[in-house]
Amino acid sequence: DLVCRLRRRWGRSVPLIGSGGIHEPEDALRLLDAGADLVQADTGLVYSGPGLFKRINDGLLFATCAGDAAAAAGGTSEEAAPPAPRPAEMTWLWTALLGAGMLFGSLLALVIAATRVVLPYDEQFVGMSREQLAALNPRLLPFMAHDRITLAGTMVATGVLYLALSLSGVRRGLHWARQSVFVSAFTGFGSFFLFLGYGYLDPFHAFVSASLLQLLLLGAHSRLGTYRPDTPPLLREDRAWRLSQWGQLLLVLHHVALLAAGLVISWVGITHVLVREDLSFLGTTAEALRAANPRLVPLIAHDRATLGGMLLSSGLAFLLPTLWGFRRGASWLWWAFLIGGLSAYAAAIGVHLVVGYTDGHHLLPAFGGLGLFLLGLGLSRPHLCGAAAATGEAAGAPGPRPLTGE
Repeated sequence: DLVCRLRRRWGRSVPLIGSGGIHEPEDALRLLDAGADLVQADTGLVYSGPGLFKRINDGLLFATCAGDAAAAAGGTSEEAAPPAPRPAEMTWLWTALLGAGMLFGSLLALVIAATRVVLPYDEQFVGMSREQLAALNPRLLPFMAHDRITLAGTMVATGVLYLALSLSGVRRGLHWARQSVFVSAFTGFGSFFLFLGYGYLDPFHAFVSASLLQLLLLGAHSRLGTYRPDTPPLLREDRAWRLSQWGQLLLVLHHVALLAAGLVISWVGITHVLVREDLSFLGTTAEALRAANPRLVPLIAHDRATLGGMLLSSGLAFLLPTLWGFRRGASWLWWAFLIGGLSAYAAAIGVHLVVGYTDGHHLLPAFGGLGLFLLGLGLSRPHLCGAAAATGEAAGAPGPRPLTGE
């Protein structure tokens, strides 16, 4: 009321800043609607968290787009909308192909790791056949399979995320979705060089990386579409939103743990390669392996360093959308997390059980991570996939409206 009176009294000659009681996006939109030029939020960060500003901006964007659509429908639009770029020039096409390529490569790697384990160029590098490796240590091939299947599962999760972010995010012009793919992918490609210090260049890995890198560069060079929201944002908090805040927190902790695991495994892969649990499973020592064949440890190091780099890439692919993309109605993101995450955990835990690598200390992080991940998804589901997202209205919350400035 005060802002309305001041605006009527002074017109547009005096800038007005609305402050106090801005705890939810609706509060800010009401002040702007009353005539405030700017709004100032402070205690709202305590009650609604640091995402309040982003949610206010979402409400403003939706209200502005609704006003533009109403003006265009009434024939008052002064400028015609610019023509949409051709699909081949859009970023989403190349990032989607990148995700599809990763999925194809990961499924191929999964089949190879579950059958032959080693390929001819692996045998050529160590100078031993698959049969000779098995004779040297009967647990050597199962141990290598456990690393390679875990890597393939992580690649599946990352490919699923890239595809979902491309088709449901980047294609709609969501800048955060594009940045999530770029940051994750460039980190993954950068990790390619971790294992080169051991003198082993995996030709298949190099070929796939070089092919996919071209798609990533094309995506970085292409244009991003214009984002226009099609789902009203949540302007008043409800129970589903509050639950999702806990879910989001748990998922952030889970994804940070993935990054930490990636850093640790990368470090192990480029330093001592084998940890105590690995040597206990193999029933040997690192010195004995080096004495049997000096190229065995570099071959294992290649798998370790690659897995560590992929965990870093995957952790970022999960973390950034969790930080930036939690929105009411983003059910596609929830399903991408569920499908990708369960694929990775099924591969990682399943292969350990199959090969008999069941050391409790070694498997505890995987089971703990799975529990944290599922709990976070469960708490987030009512907000991301609930009925309020389908109707476009939260319980008792008014929908956004075009700002009038009156």
